[in-house]
Amino acid sequence: MASVHEDIFLEEQEKSEGDIKTLRKLWVYIRKYKFLLFLTFLTLAFATIIELALPFLIRYGIDEVINVSHTFNVSQGAQNQFVEDENGPYTLEKRSNNYYMINNETGESIQVPPEEYAEYFDSAIRRIRLFSMAFIIILAGQFFLNYAQVLSANLVGQKVIYNLRKDLFSHILRLKYTFFEKNPPGKVTTRVVNDTQNLSDFFSEVVTSLLKDIAIIIGVVVLMMVLDFKLSLYTLTMFPVIIVSVIIFRYFDRRAYDKVRTRVSALNSYLAENLSGSTVTKLFNQEERKRKEFDYMSTKVYKANVEQMYVFAIFRPLMSLLQYFTISLLLWFGSILLTDGQTTFGTIYAFTSYVDMFFRPLFDLAEKYDIMQSAFASAGKIFKIMDHPKEDFGKGKYNTIERGKVEFKDVKFSYDGHNEVLKGVNFKIEPNERVAIVGETGSGKTTIIKLISGLYRYNEGKILINDKELYDYDLNEVRKKIAVVPQDVFLFSGTILDNMRLFNKNIPEEEVIKVSKSVFADEIISRLPQNYNTVITERGSTLSSGERQLIALTRAVLFDSKIIILDEATSNVDVETEFLIQQALTKISNRVTIISIAHRLSTVKSSNRIIVVHKGLVVEEGTHNQLINNKGIYYDLYRLQFEKS
Repeated sequence: MASVHEDIFLEEQEKSEGDIKTLRKLWVYIRKYKFLLFLTFLTLAFATIIELALPFLIRYGIDEVINVSHTFNVSQGAQNQFVEDENGPYTLEKRSNNYYMINNETGESIQVPPEEYAEYFDSAIRRIRLFSMAFIIILAGQFFLNYAQVLSANLVGQKVIYNLRKDLFSHILRLKYTFFEKNPPGKVTTRVVNDTQNLSDFFSEVVTSLLKDIAIIIGVVVLMMVLDFKLSLYTLTMFPVIIVSVIIFRYFDRRAYDKVRTRVSALNSYLAENLSGSTVTKLFNQEERKRKEFDYMSTKVYKANVEQMYVFAIFRPLMSLLQYFTISLLLWFGSILLTDGQTTFGTIYAFTSYVDMFFRPLFDLAEKYDIMQSAFASAGKIFKIMDHPKEDFGKGKYNTIERGKVEFKDVKFSYDGHNEVLKGVNFKIEPNERVAIVGETGSGKTTIIKLISGLYRYNEGKILINDKELYDYDLNEVRKKIAVVPQDVFLFSGTILDNMRLFNKNIPEEEVIKVSKSVFADEIISRLPQNYNTVITERGSTLSSGERQLIALTRAVLFDSKIIILDEATSNVDVETEFLIQQALTKISNRVTIISIAHRLSTVKSSNRIIVVHKGLVVEEGTHNQLINNKGIYYDLYRLQFEKS
């Protein structure tokens, strides 16, 4: 079981571009909002300064406002008249519910009348009140600064994500056809939706808070040194241990996170694939094998999550241990310095707050680091798609097709650059001619159709549309005049009317119904519950194959296509619908060129001409009867189908 679906891990294991290169590409989108960025960083700077200043202010409040010793001196010329003097020998003290002036030098005590010491306390209360009001105003200012900073940062993030998502989808619409053959829809959807959302989380939760955390860590160290150099040296002895612990955590967390991300993505891919193929699983009784495969994949995700859990389980308790150990060192040495009169109680309190402030961002580091990794991984994948070259839409010398004339001149083509699928194809289709292209599987029929539509670039030769080389046209305009009706017609969610006119409300409903009647689609659509307003579910699964093809045929005629290509369009339809399609083709063949690719040769008898492709070359051309009489490859194919039937 160990080898089951290991290949689906490969894409996630590919190394993306470096974070610096990805950040430079992201900066192209960010720098458009310089004013918001300036506002974000300005408010962030002031909010951070206030946050760093709060312990400093509290220290001042404790030492200079609350825990202040009132020192006095005797005024000259007045017995027992005391005035506040920081150099005075008298200190106000309360003893037995009375207040006394104590001479610190002689020990003399003089009782102070109540009306006098009340004045001193009123002064102290006023100082505390003013300090408290100033402190509240500063906190309110910090609140509004934080609000402005979060709002502006998120606004930048949402604008960046909006533009990036819009540009990504626009770029995807212009990518080469080969991109969509190699990349399943689920993967592309993940890039447009999930990966851009990861970037949104990065802007809202990491960018500004990360800068703030770095500023706080640096600011804490600087302010502790300013407050008390000696005490800060004792406290900072633990910081090298903390930094080493964070670096070790970062290494192991990145490894664990990458493993989780890889395996979750692999499980999602496996699940999406097997849900799509659930019918095959049921029909071939593969439920037990699929259950074991899913169990194997799920177990790998479980083990990866457990590994990451071990990293987190060690990191957070370790940080808590280091934090309290640092506070213990601070209190130990702080009490010694306080006893010796070398520091104050307010300073010790401020240091305790700064230690807590230092560890706070470290506790958030794990979560923010994962978000950051996820964001850079997502951005790398987004820009990897945006680095894919856009489709070449030609020289644009000509912008429209007047007539449906098609000519191949010695056209050669290879998908991989080595094995030629077309080895020198030559044929000419005149305007308003009805031509069928037939051949065994792998002969190159579908490749011819893709080359006419410009989905692939041919390697050698020329394809001419109305005697002008295909790539001299603007391919956007060419495709408006070339309609392809595939075997499996794709319909969008909406009504039948919406799909016929491709949601173009400028095309009146009456015109749609008129065209629908002209190609006999109205006969089938009128049987539906709400006729043209019948709602279609995803991909039109509620409609039959024939109904979908009649809708596509109506769409082709409605948009005035000059060339209509049917790629096995009647291979899976019932007899009645096939008859209606053949009638419709006969009716419109006098004004459009019709190219049919078919395996069922009975459906191409009415064609003006049949082109037989064999091993990448055109080997026969002619009507049905001519080719039967020639008894070549077409005759062999027809006889084989006739004998089987």
